[in-house]
Amino acid sequence: MGWQETFEKIASELMKDPTHDFGHAQRVCAISIRLAREEHADEDVVKAAALLHDVGYSLDEKEHEGKSIEVARSLIDMTDFPREKKEKVLQCIREHRFSKGGKALSLEAEILQDADRLDAIGAVGIARCFLCSGEHRKVLKEALKHFDEKLLKLKDAMNTEGGKRMAEERHRFMLDFLKELECEGVASIPQTSATEPSYR
Repeated sequence: MGWQETFEKIASELMKDPTHDFGHAQRVCAISIRLAREEHADEDVVKAAALLHDVGYSLDEKEHEGKSIEVARSLIDMTDFPREKKEKVLQCIREHRFSKGGKALSLEAEILQDADRLDAIGAVGIARCFLCSGEHRKVLKEALKHFDEKLLKLKDAMNTEGGKRMAEERHRFMLDFLKELECEGVASIPQTSATEPSYR
């Protein structure tokens, strides 16, 4: 079994959180590969980092990147993944979190950041937002706060040109969704600069 198959197998076994399941890793991986080809980045690094960046989430949600690094380090050492690329993978995982506010220090880390953030917006981002809110028994008004606090900010946090293009489309979809909610009588729609008419 090659390294990719091993990483996928372990990720599918470990990623059991509703919003950070193996499907999330697969989508982030697909976006990462697309961006890596556009930016001429190392596909092995972004693919490995994307598959493993959240494997520690079910083990320690608050500090999951640390647990993910531990798992990634062990898997790289026990598979045929190129050893010379190991530190770049670990760096990507270490720097990927939006909530940590860290700056990506390599092209591959920028790509993982973008891919992870893209999976938090658009249609899938809306679905994940309400899935998480339901899991934590939040009412609709509380769930909508997440748009204001994070989701509507992600468009302007992209690193790569490809990421920016994709984010524009997904951001527009979220604005349309919020506008429709408002039309249907849902109060307390997030109001930030990101929801001004110039963004539509």
